[in-house]
Amino acid sequence: MGSPPPPLSRSCEFFGSLTAAAARITGDAIVSGNMRAAKAKVLGNLDIHGNADLQEVLIRGALTVDGSLSGDEIEIKGMLKAKGDCQAEAFLASGGFTVGRLLNAGTIDVRLYGECKAHEIGGDLIHVRRGFGSGFGAMFKSLFFSSGGSLTAGTIEGDDIYLEYTKASVVRGNKVTIGPGCDIGLVEYKEAFQQDKGTRVTDSRKV
Repeated sequence: MGSPPPPLSRSCEFFGSLTAAAARITGDAIVSGNMRAAKAKVLGNLDIHGNADLQEVLIRGALTVDGSLSGDEIEIKGMLKAKGDCQAEAFLASGGFTVGRLLNAGTIDVRLYGECKAHEIGGDLIHVRRGFGSGFGAMFKSLFFSSGGSLTAGTIEGDDIYLEYTKASVVRGNKVTIGPGCDIGLVEYKEAFQQDKGTRVTDSRKV
């Protein structure tokens, strides 16, 4: 398919849909239709007015998708806003995100530095932890994100669930652990349930 396109380091707009083997955005870019890429790296700001199929994407800047976002691996170290669904095999976040409908992935690993929101969350393994840490990476994030990040969702459903600093109406899973800083309306579990002393769960049921 030839060599990948050069980095988009200035403001540009693509009228219609965009398909690429690889895309690297270091400036501001707008795609007025859908976008498809095997690999994408967003270091600047990318607005997609349609749907996005980005099989392997790293977001260090900001990505906004008016439709739905799908891919194999979605890694967020900046900001993601998807107004529709977000589907992936692996969803790895240590930045902030907003998903307007369903966030669904086999593995969901969230380190809370920024504010994170999704209408619904589903997956096999769902781990959400407060994003404290040490070293250069943590120092860098502290310049852009508050260490007091949180996750807000309506329903969270999965097989193995561990949550910290999460507010949700319903959490359903086989094994559920509610860690510190959570506010959960109802927990439904099949195998095991643990709750931290410093958290709130209104009701829990074994089903």
